[in-house]
Amino acid sequence: MKLAFRRFMNLVPGNGKLIVGWDSPQVRDVVASMGRKLFTQLETFGTSDARWQAREIDYSESMTRFRVFREGQQWGEFRTSLIGEFNVLNCLAVVGAADAWGIEHKAIAHALATFKSVSRRCEVRGEVNGIIVIDDVAHHPTAVRETLSALRLKYKDRRIIAVFEPRSWSSRLAVFQDEYANAFVPGDYVVISRVFDAHRAAEMGGVLDAAKLSDDIAAHNNPAFAITDLDEIVRSLSAELRSGDVVAIMSNGGFGGIHQKLLEALDATQPHSLAP
Repeated sequence: MKLAFRRFMNLVPGNGKLIVGWDSPQVRDVVASMGRKLFTQLETFGTSDARWQAREIDYSESMTRFRVFREGQQWGEFRTSLIGEFNVLNCLAVVGAADAWGIEHKAIAHALATFKSVSRRCEVRGEVNGIIVIDDVAHHPTAVRETLSALRLKYKDRRIIAVFEPRSWSSRLAVFQDEYANAFVPGDYVVISRVFDAHRAAEMGGVLDAAKLSDDIAAHNNPAFAITDLDEIVRSLSAELRSGDVVAIMSNGGFGGIHQKLLEALDATQPHSLAP
C-alpha cells in the first residue's frame, strides 16, 4: 500500500500540492521515503505538529465547530454538520486544498457549513419516540470504531446501540476477528447479525465467528448478542430500546430493509390516541 501511494505521489506535477494527514505514522513513513523531492509541494494537516491544524473542536448534536490554525496562527473558524474527529480532519484537508486553489475563506466556510454529507454516512433514517435510527456503511474495523466514536462525541449523554451485518468480503473473513472486538468498544449495546453468504466466504478462507465476536465484545463489559434472524433482531431491539437511544445500523448492503422495519416496529409500540 505504501508503494502504491509513493507511485501516486510521483504523479503530482511540479506546480501541484501534496496534502497529507500528518497524524498518521504510515503517511509520515511514505513522505520520508520520498526524500526532499516533494518538500515544496507538501501541505500537512492534523491536530498537532502540522502546517494546518484543527484546534478547539466542539462537538454537539447540531454542528461540529473548530478553529483552523496555519503555521501556528489562527486562520479561521469553521462549522460542519459532519461528526467525528475523522470528519474534522477531512474538512481540514479541504481547507488546505481550497486555499491552495485560491478560494476565498468565506466561500470555504460557507461550503463546509452547508454540506450535508452523502447517503449512508451516519445518515439519520428516522426518529420514533426519541429513538434515532442511523444508517452507515461501516464494514471494516477502522470504520466501525470511527463511526461509533463519532456518534459518542455527538450524542454524549445517549446510549449508543450498534447493529452490525458482516457483509463485505473483508468483514466476512476471520482475518479481522480480533480487531472487531476492539472496534465495538465505543458502543453501549451491540448486536452482531449472521455472516452474509457465509458459504461463499468459507471458500476464501476462515469465516468470521459472530458468536465468538459477541462474546469477545461482552468481555469489554458491553452487552453483546449474536442474532442470526433479521426479524428476531428487530423484535429484540424493539423490546430493549428506550427514549434517547441512538441505533447505528452498519452494513455495506441493504441488510434486509432493517432500518424501516425497526422504525415501523418502534412506531407500533408507541401509544396512539384514538380519534374522537
